[in-house]
Amino acid sequence: MRDPDGRPVPAWLRAHGTGWTAGPPARVHDNPYFAVDAYDAVAPTGLSAAYWVHHQKNLAVGAIPLFPNGDIMLVGQWRFPFGSYSWELPEGGVPSGEAALAGAQRELREEVGLVARDWQQILVMQMSNSSSDEMCEVFLATGLSDAPVDPDPTEMLTAARVPFREALAAAVDGRIQDSITVAALLRLYHMAVTGALSPDLASVLLAPEPGAGDASGSGHTDTGGRS
Repeated sequence: MRDPDGRPVPAWLRAHGTGWTAGPPARVHDNPYFAVDAYDAVAPTGLSAAYWVHHQKNLAVGAIPLFPNGDIMLVGQWRFPFGSYSWELPEGGVPSGEAALAGAQRELREEVGLVARDWQQILVMQMSNSSSDEMCEVFLATGLSDAPVDPDPTEMLTAARVPFREALAAAVDGRIQDSITVAALLRLYHMAVTGALSPDLASVLLAPEPGAGDASGSGHTDTGGRS
């Protein structure tokens, strides 16, 4: 068996057993950003089970803006559900009808005032697959240049240009906990060590950790998250 790119699929990676069987959904909650459906279902074990699924209405996207010297851009903001401050990549929600890449390009421009010449999709993720169908696509953005910042009226972000190794260390030790950011930084490191990046980019990403990055207020904020 081979995957869509023609690579062999190892036996352990294939589906095993039978899947869930779901009855018709009953909508129990709906708002502009997500809905919740209840199901009478049959589990893979054959037992009947009640299940609730959170249906996210937007696709989540993230962008890693990578400079030639190995710096990246992060944005800081207060996140309502946790009541804590979070450093993250530029990210947001893509409504139905907008392409994932177009959404990532929009978020990069809106949140940090950058446009990129080159874009590469590097990661596709299920965000919380035990209870949600939310998906995420992450892009690497290079060939960066300045553009007018175009924030959402409710956004208040702090932008920081940070050495990649500092950001990676913060993701590994738990100071950065946003799932898109953690996964994307680990993916970029994986690309550097496996030859998936140009030698010049890989060498600067794998260089010893430099000094601390500088943070500066951008004068705009984010309260809406990936919705």
